Amino acid sequence: MKRLVVIDDEQLVLDAIQRQFRSTRKDWDSHYFQRGEDALAFMAEHPTDVVMTDLNMAPMDGEAVLKAVQERSPGTVRLMLTGAAGVKSTLPAALLAHQSFSKPCNPLELRKAIERAFRTRLTLGTDQMRELAGSLGSLPSVPEIYTRLTRVMNDPDAGLNEVAAIIEEDAAISTKLIQLVNSSMFAVAQRVDSVRDAASYLGMNLVKMLVLSAEVHQRFSAAASQPGFSLEREQAHGSLVANIARELTDDRELADRFFLAGLLHDVGRVVLASVGVGDEATSGDEAAPHASVGAYLLTLWGIPLSVVDAVGHHHDPGAAEPDSFGVVTAVHVADVLAHELQPERDGATKAMDEDHLQRIGVLGRLEEWRAIARRFDVANEANGAEGAEAA
Repeated sequence: MKRLVVIDDEQLVLDAIQRQFRSTRKDWDSHYFQRGEDALAFMAEHPTDVVMTDLNMAPMDGEAVLKAVQERSPGTVRLMLTGAAGVKSTLPAALLAHQSFSKPCNPLELRKAIERAFRTRLTLGTDQMRELAGSLGSLPSVPEIYTRLTRVMNDPDAGLNEVAAIIEEDAAISTKLIQLVNSSMFAVAQRVDSVRDAASYLGMNLVKMLVLSAEVHQRFSAAASQPGFSLEREQAHGSLVANIARELTDDRELADRFFLAGLLHDVGRVVLASVGVGDEATSGDEAAPHASVGAYLLTLWGIPLSVVDAVGHHHDPGAAEPDSFGVVTAVHVADVLAHELQPERDGATKAMDEDHLQRIGVLGRLEEWRAIARRFDVANEANGAEGAEAA
C-alpha cells in the first residue's frame, strides 16, 4: 500500500483533500497534519511515498518541509500546494518540489500526477536509484553556458529569442523552464514543449529569476567526479541529437517536442555521473540504467509524457511506438545518427532499429536523415573552428 502525507495548517483544506482521496483508501494509506514538524516526525518512523504540503504555514513553512524531505527521504515524491499570488514568492519552494499545484486543486489532476509518478517509479529497479533521482532538484549545467546566459540576460537590449537560443543548449535549464511553465501555478491551457514558448510565456524577469535561483551550474563539480565523463561532451551530443530530431518532421509543434526530447534524452547519464555511478549499455527488453533513471526523474518533474517516453525508450522505440513515427522513434534515429558521427563519445556506435523503421514504413528515409545529420555535424565543426580561432 502506498503512503501519502498531506500537510496544511487549515483543517478545512485537510478535510477537503481527505474527501478527495476517500475513494483511494484501499490503495493509499493517507495521513494528514496541520504542522510540518509533526509530519516530519511521522515520516521519520514511517517511510512515505508521497508528501503534499501547503506553502504558507507557520511556524514551519512548506519550503522548509520540502527541503527537509529532500535531504532525509530523497525517494519520496514531493508535491507543493499553494494559493499564494505571485510566482516570485513561490519559486524557491517550487524548485524543491517535483510538481506544484494551485489551490483549489483539481483532484483528478492531482491523482493523475501521483499515479503517473508511481508507474514510472516501478520501472526503476532499486531504491538506491529512486533515491538518487529524487534527491536532485536540478541537473548540473556547464559553467560556460551559465555564464553566457547570465551575461545576455543582464543586457537590457537582449530579447527572449537570444535567451531561449542559449537555454536550448543546456538540458538542465531547459528542463527546469519546461517543468515550471507546465506546473498548475501558471494554468497553461495545453502542455508547453518548446523552450522558446516557455520563455515567451514566463517573460524575461521570471526566466532570469529561475536561472539564477536554480544555480544548476554549482552541481558541475559533482558530475566531474566520474572518471571519463565530460559534461561538455554530453551537452554537445544532446544538442546534436536535438537539432537532428527537430528536422525529422515538418510539423512545428512536433518539431519543438522532438527537439526537447533530443536535448534531454541522456539526462540519466548526467544523474549517474553526478554520484560516480557507471552506466552499462544494455539491449533487448532491458532498458539501459541511464534511460530508466532519466525517465523517472523527468516524470517526477512533470515533464510532458511524450518526452519522458522518448528518454526512457530511445534505445528500444518499438516498445513505446510499435505502429507509428513519433517523438520516441525520432529521438532514437537522431541519437544513432549522432553516434555514427561521434563514435569517440563512448567508443562504439549504436544500432539502428531498422526492423522497427521497416514496420512503420520510414526505413526508406534513412539516407535522407543521414544527410541531415551530416549537415549539422559540419556546422558544429565550423563553429568549433571559429571558437578556437577567437580564443
